[in-house]
Amino acid sequence: MTSPSLEIAELTKNYGSIRALDNVAFRVAPGEIIAVTGPSGAGKTTICRLIAGLETADRGCMILSGEEMAHRSPQLRNVAYMFESYALYPHFNVFENIASPLRSPRTDRHYGAEAIRNAVDDVLALTEMTGFGYRLPSELSGGQKQRVALCRALVQDPSLYLLDEPISHLDAKLRHKLRGAVRRRLIATDLPSIWCTPDAVEALSVGDQVIVLSEGRIQQIGVPEEVFLRPANTTVAKLIGDPSMNILPGRFQEESETMYFRHNTGSVRVGKRHAAVLRKRGINQDSLLGMRPAELVIKGADGWSGLKGQVYTVEPFGKYSIVT
Repeated sequence: MTSPSLEIAELTKNYGSIRALDNVAFRVAPGEIIAVTGPSGAGKTTICRLIAGLETADRGCMILSGEEMAHRSPQLRNVAYMFESYALYPHFNVFENIASPLRSPRTDRHYGAEAIRNAVDDVLALTEMTGFGYRLPSELSGGQKQRVALCRALVQDPSLYLLDEPISHLDAKLRHKLRGAVRRRLIATDLPSIWCTPDAVEALSVGDQVIVLSEGRIQQIGVPEEVFLRPANTTVAKLIGDPSMNILPGRFQEESETMYFRHNTGSVRVGKRHAAVLRKRGINQDSLLGMRPAELVIKGADGWSGLKGQVYTVEPFGKYSIVT
């Protein structure tokens, strides 16, 4: 049996005069994770809701396993959707919430009591929630509720996973651990997955490909290394990385066969390889220079001929410090 894939084309959604999504198109292959990142209001959740059938697109098509989904009701789309708001049943305990999709009369498969128990115990162990099965949602912290919602999605046997900010409210150590654990589980299913997150670093770490979304439009699609090292525009450059790329306005000029970038705070010499590329593109114009923080060297003002600036704050993080 061929594993399912997802194809999205010209997906557009308006809320009144506000265009939430504008001509969005991408493909998710079997076993592939597409990480969608962008600021709040970029359209990440709207993509999930349209695919799940909770909203209706104004234009575009969504093809899952070779079938157009637009006219299929949500319960017939076989999509495992983790809501950003968790959407837990308040009168169900943790075990019952996670098991609910397996007990649904809409499911194509019949799960016995032992199979349900094993499946729920498996995802509880994965998310370090073993022993919480009989607690009600009201007895859980925000991070624990988020993990229950994640478990309820992972326990299913769908054609597609939609995870809307699945680990955003967890503490840093657990978030780091679950990124890898959940990614491995999703890949093992050989199903397409969409992972939405406002955290660009998280997107780079979990996605086989990364979509950078802003104001409803895709700014760039590519593998994590490409998006990080070669941002398509300043929007992507500012969104990707923590801290984000430094962007300075200035002008490239040549002097005695050496190229420099001139800024009002000083100048920096351009390496030969980059200079050759710039000469082919033409350099007689105002430009923007993007510099990743990790590539910069800070030295005292005396005898230094680079860009000059004033240090406002220094934030130590152990192995490195962030200087503003």
